[in-house]
Amino acid sequence: MARKKTIMKSQILDTAYAVVKAEGFEGFTARNIAKTMDCSTQPIYLEFKNMDDLKNELFIKVKDYLAETIYPKKRTEDAILDTCLNFVYFAKEETVFFKALFLEDHLGSERLHKISFEAMLKAFEQINETKNLTKAEKRERFEEIWIVVYGTAALIAQGLLKFDEKTVTENLKNTIANTI
Repeated sequence: MARKKTIMKSQILDTAYAVVKAEGFEGFTARNIAKTMDCSTQPIYLEFKNMDDLKNELFIKVKDYLAETIYPKKRTEDAILDTCLNFVYFAKEETVFFKALFLEDHLGSERLHKISFEAMLKAFEQINETKNLTKAEKRERFEEIWIVVYGTAALIAQGLLKFDEKTVTENLKNTIANTI
């Protein structure tokens, strides 16, 4: 009789996600994930072709987390400002995870940038000044705003800029107002 599988694909993925959240991609090794799960690396390679396969599954989980948990938070009455603030708060509150995702290129910087753009498109649809813009115009506005948002978040995550909610909010409001 065959042995019953005790370690499921979802458990491995959840553990890999937790490891990256806590340690960054330095901890993203089969050996480290297996150690965290208190097992050998065999279940990982039974469920995933290789570590790149696991990384691709991890990207989907990260995308869902950003799209469903980080970006939708309501902080103000302005959807665009909320999207910007949520990215900065993510950098402040989950520094290791933010750095692993946005300051290192392990999951594809273009793919992660696209998630931010999609979040901003949703915000643009809620604002009268931006909802009727073409997608190209929305992309242009996003890029102008995101330079400031991304820079602010990166500086905060690296400890080069002290997070001051009032100052950050005012800077982002000004950037948005000057762009839209």
